[in-house]
Amino acid sequence: MSESHPKSGLGRREFLKGTAAAGVAAAGLPSFTQLAYAGHKGKTLNAGMIGFSVVNTLDPGKAALNSDFWVIQAMFNGLVKFDGDMNIVPDLAESWTNPDANTWVFKLREGVKFHDGNELTAEDVVYTIERVMNPDTGSPQSGKFKPIESVTALDKYSVQFKTKSPYVPLLTFLTNTRTSAQIISSKAHMSMGDDAFKLQPVGTGAFVLKEWIPNQKLSFEAFDDYFDSPRPYVGAVELPLIPEETSGMTALLAGDIDLTSGAPFGDVATLMETPGIVVARQAGMNYRYCSFNISRPPFNDPHLRRAISMATNREAIVRAVQFGEGAIGNGAIPPALAWARRSEQREVTTFNPDRARAELNKSQHGAGTEAVFLTWGAGWWKRWAEIMVAQSNQILGTKFTIEVTEANTAFQRYKQQDIDAEPTGWIALVEPHEYLFECFHSTGWRNFQGYKNDEVDKLLEQAKGEFDQTSRGDLYKVAEDMIVEDCPCVFVMHSNAHNLWRDNITGFPARPDQAYGSGFASVEKS
Repeated sequence: MSESHPKSGLGRREFLKGTAAAGVAAAGLPSFTQLAYAGHKGKTLNAGMIGFSVVNTLDPGKAALNSDFWVIQAMFNGLVKFDGDMNIVPDLAESWTNPDANTWVFKLREGVKFHDGNELTAEDVVYTIERVMNPDTGSPQSGKFKPIESVTALDKYSVQFKTKSPYVPLLTFLTNTRTSAQIISSKAHMSMGDDAFKLQPVGTGAFVLKEWIPNQKLSFEAFDDYFDSPRPYVGAVELPLIPEETSGMTALLAGDIDLTSGAPFGDVATLMETPGIVVARQAGMNYRYCSFNISRPPFNDPHLRRAISMATNREAIVRAVQFGEGAIGNGAIPPALAWARRSEQREVTTFNPDRARAELNKSQHGAGTEAVFLTWGAGWWKRWAEIMVAQSNQILGTKFTIEVTEANTAFQRYKQQDIDAEPTGWIALVEPHEYLFECFHSTGWRNFQGYKNDEVDKLLEQAKGEFDQTSRGDLYKVAEDMIVEDCPCVFVMHSNAHNLWRDNITGFPARPDQAYGSGFASVEKS
C-alpha cells in the first residue's frame, strides 16, 4: 500500500491518506507573494520572547528549552510541519508514502537552498537524523528516534525511514517543532563543528541569524532565497528576551514590541478590551505539575505524594494563579486530546482534605515533614508554588518551604534531580506519546523523576505501535490511571495559550502548542 500525505490523522486509515499539491506561478510573471514581499522588505518585526532570560543553543540537535526551539523554528524547517489547525502538512518534503507499516518514504522539494547557498538533498536529511540518534551527540530528543532502524537516501530527493516496529508518533516528531528534527546543512556542520554551529546555525528557514547578544536579544534578517510561500513579509526580526511577563506587556502597550510569545494570566481579560491590542487565546497543549524526587525521602513514599495531591485545591490555584485562564488537571494529557484522556476526575486528583489526611496516616512521613519546593522568578510560577505549599502545610501539617531561583537554573536542577520538589510544566504537541511515554516510561527522555512501572512501560510500548485511534486511546487511559495512582508528580492544571500583538500586525498563526519562530514568515506589519 502506498499513498501520499499532506495531513496526518491518528487512525491507520487517516494516517495513511491524502495527497500533496503545489502551486506553480506563471512563468516569467511575479507572483502576488513576490510583490508583497518586495513591498514589506524594509520593515522590522519586534517579537518579544516573554518569560525567558536565556537561549542556550541554536543547534537543533542540542536544544532542550522552549526558548531554544522558539528561536530555532525561524531558521529551520522540518520534513513536515503543523498548519494552524495542528494538521501535519508538507514542508521540506512535498509528499510521503507508506509502503508498509514500518516504512516511510519522503519526496523532497527540489531546489531548496540552505543559508550557505548549498542545495538541500536527501543526504542532509540522513545526516541530521543520524546525528540526533547518535548517543555521542547527546541530543535530549534522541529518544524520539530510537524506534528508527535506518534512514537511507534512495536518490538525491528521496529519503526512506525504516522503523523497528510500527511507530505512530514518527510523523509528528519530524515537524519543525520541539523535536530536533529540523534539517541542518551537513556541509556546514561538518565544516564548522558543534561549537561554531550552535552560534551561527545554517538551515533553510525564512530568517538568518544576524546577531546574538546572550541574555538580551537575537536579531535576524530575511532569507532572500527562502523556498516557501509566503516568503518573509518583513525584512528583519528583533527578538528581545524579556524575563518578566509584566515588562513584556509594558513594552507591547508602549509599542516597543509588536508581538509576544505569551502574556500574564491576570492581564488577559483587560488586554482583550484594550484598543490597539489583539489577543489570541486558546486551550493549550500543556500540563502543569509538581514533580517529586522519588529516589529519596520524603517523596520516595507514594502515600505522602498522594496525600499532597488530594490536599491540592486545583480550582483555587487556577483562579488565583491563572485567573481562570486554564483547566484543572486530571493527568498529563490535556483536554484537547479527548480521545486519549479520561473525562472524569480521578480520586487522587480530586481535592479532598479528609482523604488526604487519611492517606498521610499511611505514610512513613507524617505531620512536620520538611521539604523544599524549588521555583523561579517573581511571577505565576512562584505564586503557584506558594499556594500549593500553603495548602499542604495547612491541611497536612507539613513544613514545606520555598526556594526561588531563575528559570534556567531551576530546569537544570530538575533534570539532575537536585531537588525535593518543583512545580514545573511541559508543552507538547498532538501526540500522547510525548505526554506519557517521554515523561513516564522508564526510558523516557523527560522522566527526570526516575519513575518506573513495568505495566505502564508495556502499555506505552503497545500504544506507540497502535494505528487504530480508539484502541490507542484506551491504552493511554489505562496507563495514565496507573501513573496518577503512583503519583510521581501532582497533576495540577492545563494553561490556556496566548499570543498578543499590536493591531498593525496581521498573519501570525497562533497555535495551541505555542510555536513562535515558525510563524514569523507570514507576519505582515503595516
